[in-house]
Amino acid sequence: MLKGKTALITGANGGIGKSIVNLFLKNNANVICLVRKSDQKFNNFTKKLSKNITIIESDLTDESNLKIQVEKVFSKNRKLDILVNNAGIASGSIIEMTSQKNLKEIFDINFFAQIKITQLVLKYLKESENASIINIGSISGKIPDRGNLAYGCSKTALMHATKIMANEFSSYKIRVNGVCPNVTKTNMMKKMQTNAKNSLISKSYIKRPLLPSEVAKAVLFLCSENSNYINGQILRLDGGMSNWIDLAKPKY
Repeated sequence: MLKGKTALITGANGGIGKSIVNLFLKNNANVICLVRKSDQKFNNFTKKLSKNITIIESDLTDESNLKIQVEKVFSKNRKLDILVNNAGIASGSIIEMTSQKNLKEIFDINFFAQIKITQLVLKYLKESENASIINIGSISGKIPDRGNLAYGCSKTALMHATKIMANEFSSYKIRVNGVCPNVTKTNMMKKMQTNAKNSLISKSYIKRPLLPSEVAKAVLFLCSENSNYINGQILRLDGGMSNWIDLAKPKY
């Protein structure tokens, strides 16, 4: 499905990231993994999969180094077909307890860094005949739950940016869509407070966590030719949630 295409995936060493890498390789893509640090576990993971993998090590918030590393990789191949903005970090605290430092740290990774990497590789995406950008959001950006200021707002900002990108990049024939997963069975889920995790799962009709492989399949669809007329859309992988506005209402 992706034969001959080159894909750049940020946060490639996370649970969702690994699943996307794995599925893309199975569909014959050349994959560039952008990670903050490539440890032995991730190296072993990539070696077992394929030789069509390039690893970029860079902190997304280090703009100068990120630019150097990206340009080094694309100095030979000047074309990029797919960008998956998957990197992200979680945070939870009520507004009264959320420091400006924490708020800025979350936005730096979950929003500003995603915009920066998009700006850096846009010139390479323009060289593709059918380019696609997929931004990974979260249903946390749709539900005004308590304690969700930093993470939820950062993901909301990214999803709104997705629609603006789709508008602006349409002249370059670059499609941009977003995916908003529910609680996903990754290491990040293990760090969630039990009450918050169970609440989101119980609000879905399917009543279970989302699997990373299910997110990967949605991403594959949105960047394949099967979705050529889908642009500027946010796909909710929520398991079914009837009324988003009422979900966060306190129960007295």
